[in-house]
Amino acid sequence: MSRIFLLSAFALFLSFVASAQENVNDDVVVDKVIAIVGQNMIKKSELETAFLQQKINSKLIIENEYEQKCDLLEGMLINKLMLHQAEVDSVEVTDDEVNREMDNRIRYMISAYGSQEMLEKQMRKTLSEIKSYYKDIIKENIMIAQIEQKLTGSLSVTPQEVADFYNSIPKDSLPTIEQEYIFSQIVKIPKISEEEKERVKEKLNEYRDRILKGTKFSTIATLYSEDPASAKKGGELGFFSRGDMVGEFENAAFALQDGEISPIIETKYGFHIIQMIERRGNQVNCRHILLQPKITSQQLGEAYKELEEIKEKIDKGEITFEEAIIKYSDDPSKVNDGLIVNPYNASAIFSKDAINETIFNIDKVDFESMKQGEITKPIKFKTELSEAYRLIKVKRKTDAHKVDLILDYDKVHSSALDNKKTETIRNWANKRLKKTYVKIDPEYQSCDFKLNWIK
Repeated sequence: MSRIFLLSAFALFLSFVASAQENVNDDVVVDKVIAIVGQNMIKKSELETAFLQQKINSKLIIENEYEQKCDLLEGMLINKLMLHQAEVDSVEVTDDEVNREMDNRIRYMISAYGSQEMLEKQMRKTLSEIKSYYKDIIKENIMIAQIEQKLTGSLSVTPQEVADFYNSIPKDSLPTIEQEYIFSQIVKIPKISEEEKERVKEKLNEYRDRILKGTKFSTIATLYSEDPASAKKGGELGFFSRGDMVGEFENAAFALQDGEISPIIETKYGFHIIQMIERRGNQVNCRHILLQPKITSQQLGEAYKELEEIKEKIDKGEITFEEAIIKYSDDPSKVNDGLIVNPYNASAIFSKDAINETIFNIDKVDFESMKQGEITKPIKFKTELSEAYRLIKVKRKTDAHKVDLILDYDKVHSSALDNKKTETIRNWANKRLKKTYVKIDPEYQSCDFKLNWIK
């Protein structure tokens, strides 16, 4: 039996990104409305881009594309039905809620593409255009999420329900879980000399003096700032709220008056001077110039040598890896047993493919040949701020296997709960659509929908 795909607006957001990445030429796509639920429309382009994203994510050959699109469309129809219910219930979403959610997702996309510049290149839009384009989608997503929370937020599954769900799956249909790993790390970040910090501050003070004497802040930022995304815009960051920037930066920014220039501010990213452009309610728009102290090859070598000495102590049994994490690691993960977390799903469990996609410099390590408990030699990698070295321990290694109720209980539990939520939403939708105007384009009226959309 085909499942119903409940597509969030964020899934559509990502699929638009996927279509940009695949260089889909939007200018030549003939679009049309293929469904209406209440007053909410579904366009063919939405379905096609969602289908494209699913193909990219699954990496499988889809045998019956029409049937798969029908499943996707039914998920969209249910979403639009929940959106219609939100409108009937007069669910309110504030601009602040939309902006916060948009900022979170933009940060995610920038992280996925590596930089704001790469995101803008792939999307073929500026950051402000991306935000404007997806504002309504984000608002719809929040409204749908509120209805979904109302319908399923209190649901839970008992251990017996989890077991029943697992046992209901034919043994030859149980999915295979690929080889999985959990890693922990000890990170050493090279120490920057005080002389280098002073050199950078002197340079920034020189720039600040030139600006105060009449040179445009934007000119200096374009020429010298080491934040490439904002430098090409004269240092302009765009409007941001409290909580969007690191504390030291936003405290200095929000304290400025229009046109005022801050003294030198130090953050984990380096040293800044900031100019207030405009204040709008609880948001400000500023320019900044960033200079980052440089790490020498000697300092990098010292970090490597320190990790070698730490590994030698661990190998001799003088200290455990876990004790060394707490004592020596420079990474925030030290408070969480040094776990390396996948930035795309916030999980510490990595499939073999996900290792290469999410952990830098991993191509230099053959984890498949390593045993559980083994530790790498010091590996160079690039942190958010600079190059550094780390030791990586294979904390857990699980061979590929069919899903097992005991070994993979958390995964089975999650699937059982998702199944229960889907059934709950499906039952609600089946009742609600009887009172809702629905129109399906003839092209999709032969779909084998699970619910009675075609009246």
